Amino acid sequence: MDRNAVRLLLLAAAVLVASSSQPFTAAQTAKPAVAPPAPKKIELDLDKASHVTLPQLKQDLHAETFKTADGRSGWVVRVPGDRPIATPAYADGMIFVGGGYGSHEFYAFNAKTGALAWKISTSDDGPTAAVVAEGKVAFNTESCTIIVVDEKTGKLLWQEWLGDPLMSQPAIANGKLFIAFPAGQRGHKGGSSHRLLAADLNTGKHLWEQDITADVISAPVVSGNTVYLTCFDGTSFALDAATGKVLWTKQNAATSAPVIANGQVVITGKDKEYEGIRALDSKGNQQNTDLYAKSRAEYLNATTGNGVALNKQAQTTLDTSVGFANAPTSAGLGSASKNVGVNSVVGGWAYQGSKVVYANQQLLNAQGRMLNALTSKGQMNWQAEARGKDVNDRTQIFSPPALGREQMYLSTAFGHLLSVRQKDGVVQFNYAFGQPMVFQPALAEGNVYAGTSNGMIICLATGSSDADGWYAWGGNSQHKSNQL
Repeated sequence: MDRNAVRLLLLAAAVLVASSSQPFTAAQTAKPAVAPPAPKKIELDLDKASHVTLPQLKQDLHAETFKTADGRSGWVVRVPGDRPIATPAYADGMIFVGGGYGSHEFYAFNAKTGALAWKISTSDDGPTAAVVAEGKVAFNTESCTIIVVDEKTGKLLWQEWLGDPLMSQPAIANGKLFIAFPAGQRGHKGGSSHRLLAADLNTGKHLWEQDITADVISAPVVSGNTVYLTCFDGTSFALDAATGKVLWTKQNAATSAPVIANGQVVITGKDKEYEGIRALDSKGNQQNTDLYAKSRAEYLNATTGNGVALNKQAQTTLDTSVGFANAPTSAGLGSASKNVGVNSVVGGWAYQGSKVVYANQQLLNAQGRMLNALTSKGQMNWQAEARGKDVNDRTQIFSPPALGREQMYLSTAFGHLLSVRQKDGVVQFNYAFGQPMVFQPALAEGNVYAGTSNGMIICLATGSSDADGWYAWGGNSQHKSNQL
């Protein structure tokens, strides 16, 4: 081969090498977009629940045992008055629970047996769900007083009249108690209808007060040095826990108490006739342009909806029994009715909304007839839809979930207790007790504790250590507990 031919071959080879070393164009490198996998859809038939026959209760405050068809056991006790019972609180082998909306009693029971440990009478009616910390049990009465008692004996440590009505629960963190109250009845001259109070847990000494726009949905939530809360008018707040300074506030049609998840503040909220999940950053800025798990929310409709497990007639009867023929102006239910469809004091006292919980890198909540499990970025992992003869779109079917390690536990407006696996929505048990349940259950030492809307406390022994660590409404005394 002559030299010219060799040169030509070498030049051609160099061109090939050079072209192969150039980056590929977008057209060359682009791969077909892969759509995220469709979420698993589950049908949850409540009519297929295993029915549990509770024993005849011949005596108030005397526990009777029961068995389920598949071998689990438990106990049930009836408190006087047949009133709605809020979430029991657990500590040191006892559960603590008020006698219900309209009651003047508060009780402590042995958590294993249901035996009465102590009871006290309150000067005002309607004890909320309690929180327990540092050997102290704190709760407020709907009719106006915050009360702190000794855990072991029920001895009164301190109490203070704050205003009528008090529809939310207190929170405790780092020796402080946080509670919302109507502002005008205490001579406050500002423009706000309500205030949030921080008091010393041991003495009741006021540490600070801050104006807020309405009563608080369910309870304040304390995480680190910040108090988060949602008001019934849909406004979200973040306050400095030490000083009460407003860090941020957002009018975002919020419909539930917040949860702190993966560095975000997560709430449910409305967009016209829809409800879904909003994620906010540390400054309150919304991260998602559209609601996650967005679905129609007829249960929030002010005229036809029912966001609590009490029918309209029961709400009227209960409010009338405590002197509220009409809701007082101090309750601020005009804005609550527009936002979440609540227009009775007992409705505000019992309303919990579609509150989100966070576990194992998932957001979980119950919206109407749906159970949702999403990533923290809003991608749906699985979704379960309740079916059954009583299920409709105008009722909030489920309580907010209570979290075990791998399962979540829910009650229903129709009297079910369910365990659902967090990772895939598979039902672990589904019992029909025939007693409508108003509030989220508590979990302790393998037991599920639930109050009914007609004055019963049910303890279901699951036989599994999974049902543990959710000791009060919202998980703990800060109402922020997550099973991570």
